[in-house]
Amino acid sequence: MTTDDTIPADPELRRFVELSMPLTGFATYDLYGTGMAQLYLDTARRQLGAGHLTAFLDAWQQALGTPGGPQSLSPLDREIARALTYLWYTGGWPRLAPAAHAALRREVPNTETVASPGSYPEGLVWRSFAGHPSGAKPPGFGTWALKPPDLPTEQEIREELQAAAEDPSQTACAPAAYPAQVTSGSVPAHLLPGPRAFRALAPSAVPAAAPPPDAEPEEASE
Repeated sequence: MTTDDTIPADPELRRFVELSMPLTGFATYDLYGTGMAQLYLDTARRQLGAGHLTAFLDAWQQALGTPGGPQSLSPLDREIARALTYLWYTGGWPRLAPAAHAALRREVPNTETVASPGSYPEGLVWRSFAGHPSGAKPPGFGTWALKPPDLPTEQEIREELQAAAEDPSQTACAPAAYPAQVTSGSVPAHLLPGPRAFRALAPSAVPAAAPPPDAEPEEASE
């Protein structure tokens, strides 16, 4: 019998996540934190073909080192970049442009599909505006009364991504770096990313929400 601990890590997973950082605008820590990295890699392989995905990652990595950036990609690679970004943000694989689908010569239908039931609430789109998916992952009692944080500017996003690329601690959730960065039990179970912690934790074990900052304590009745 095999477990998650005995299954060898996919050698392309780390590269896939690291190259998804400039695609999505989120640090690799956040991408691993969705719990969907391996699923999205498998989805992209199934939809594109392993060879086409590897060729895109090579082209994308090379484009990042050129002044033109994404503009230096071929039309097919730009369509693949759009599809991968869509996958991370929505949890679904989009319908490709007909010309791109024909160039890939894939037998899979060119239709939009959801990667898995758990990918919808883990979409990055919700994090991009401090929202929450309707019908899943409620934000918590009393949070509706708090003003959401201001959206970062494009320059702030660029600076954050640059800092994440230079700071290894931003990849703390990567399989090889995790044991050295985060000690077991240092993060409460209800704060861990991904759906497993929520299914394994009894509702009664989740700490009660703190009252709003401006709430006044009720006077004891006589």
